[in-house]
Amino acid sequence: MVFITDKLEQNRRAQPLCTSRFVFDPSEIEGALRARIIGQDETITRFKRQLSVVKAGLQDDRKPLLSTLFLGSTGVGKTEFVRTVAKAIHGNSEAFCRIDMNTLSQSHYSAAITGAPPGYVGSKENYSLFNEDHIAGTSTRPGIVLFDEIEKASAEVVRSLMNILDSGSLTLASGQKTLKFNNTLIFMTSNIGAIKTKTFISKARQGFSQKSRKATFIRALERHFDPEFINRIGSVNCFNDLSMTSIPDIIENLEAELNQRLKAHNIAIELDPSARTLVCSAGFNKRYGARDIQRQFQALVLEPLAQFLLSAADDQCRFIFGTATANKITFQPTLLNEFSRTSKPVASRPSQEKTHD
Repeated sequence: MVFITDKLEQNRRAQPLCTSRFVFDPSEIEGALRARIIGQDETITRFKRQLSVVKAGLQDDRKPLLSTLFLGSTGVGKTEFVRTVAKAIHGNSEAFCRIDMNTLSQSHYSAAITGAPPGYVGSKENYSLFNEDHIAGTSTRPGIVLFDEIEKASAEVVRSLMNILDSGSLTLASGQKTLKFNNTLIFMTSNIGAIKTKTFISKARQGFSQKSRKATFIRALERHFDPEFINRIGSVNCFNDLSMTSIPDIIENLEAELNQRLKAHNIAIELDPSARTLVCSAGFNKRYGARDIQRQFQALVLEPLAQFLLSAADDQCRFIFGTATANKITFQPTLLNEFSRTSKPVASRPSQEKTHD
């Protein structure tokens, strides 16, 4: 027989030692990232630990909740990482403030961040590129800001961010308004060092370790940015390049995305192993990462599927099965009880892989 005192003791032990004002679960965000971001397990694990510090309320209140810089080649999932976090926290993958730093390559563009100084056009309006709602977040959900491709911004623009990272605030040049980032997760991405790393890998062929790769990125980072700026970044994470073994998981994600879009038309699609293997073997260029696979998926899956949907009768287009025949994917309607998830293909290196020497 369970006594009430025993039950109360069990409930007391089940409660966490400290409560949090945030409703997000770091473990759930970690799971969403592992399902979506391929080949970046170390970065995801580290980010989950950083989120746990935020959840527990142990971060410095004078600074942003978190600031991190993602280094890596194009197409490895840096920006998608932020979208996935926004989706997990706010339920919307676009619920964050994105500043494309490649549009701020001239020194006078710093006014787009800090606002126009007194006496200049727009100074009284306190205009800035920042979306204040996405920065502020709520009492239970943090705001999110992404400075994308930060190495392409001018040095003056980058220096204007130092106070945000250091004190969690930015006073606009007019002096009339201050933006607060103390409830904000700050992400930055950069491709700096990617070309040099790939050059070293192509020359070394063997023996270029992950540690050496990371060191190459860090050296490029230190050559490009002022030490005062780097020293204010909470953490720097190097993304791995995608490998051939990553392709099946990426194709599975692309197929799942396609089915989400097809839901609006009450249609579902499944690719059999031969169709997925065809996409895998179509060629993969590490230089372009997942975007290269997306182009193959567009050509081999989306385009023939669109032709099929536009030509097939309405009653035939509820459940569609794709299979590879003669180096192309063909589609045919199938019965609901025959529509079931098949196993993922095994990625094999194509006989003539695309290269850029």
